[in-house]
Amino acid sequence: MDTNLVLRSNDSDLTADETLTSVEVGPMVHPLWLHVHVPEVSASDTLDVELEFCATDATTTEIYNMNMEQITAAGHFAIPFITMLEYLQVKLNVTGSDVDLGGVEVWIDNANRYDGPYNT
Repeated sequence: MDTNLVLRSNDSDLTADETLTSVEVGPMVHPLWLHVHVPEVSASDTLDVELEFCATDATTTEIYNMNMEQITAAGHFAIPFITMLEYLQVKLNVTGSDVDLGGVEVWIDNANRYDGPYNT
């Protein structure tokens, strides 16, 4: 795993909304995967993960976005994405009372997918 593509480590608990540092990912020819590992979720807590795609001249200004399915349980979640824009900014939005999702980790990898013809 490229440590430059670890957007959030598990060093601190996720207890409030966070906007992660914008990272250069494109323009892309092959998709990448955004991974989110959530160690704990209380009954009424949820996590919404938004991928915001941004251009070079405004690396934190959303041009378009996509969202992961809402996270309501602990586990490892991943979503593929592809963009012709240069930058990706990820937003983590929590809801619930006294939210503590533990040391949530967020990273990007290519998982070596789509690098050759099917079934080779």
